[in-house]
Amino acid sequence: MSKTLRIVKAATGSYTDKDGKTKYRYRTIGSVIQTRTGEMLVIDLMPLNWDGKAFLNEPEQEGGNRSQAPGNGFNDMDDDIPY
Repeated sequence: MSKTLRIVKAATGSYTDKDGKTKYRYRTIGSVIQTRTGEMLVIDLMPLNWDGKAFLNEPEQEGGNRSQAPGNGFNDMDDDIPY
């Protein structure tokens, strides 16, 4: 079985918070996994109007405060969206 080394996240939009600062929304778009022959980049989705830039983040630890299942966009909801 492969091991997830990094989570790939991209900015998918922006908004202005209550203090007038521009904030960005990020979405998990894939992961970097370790295979028998080396590291592999797996892209699960390509956001519209994506500039091709992405962050490589450490995977969330088991039992963390946010569930992070690579490739499942439903588990990476933005916590700082103003409603």
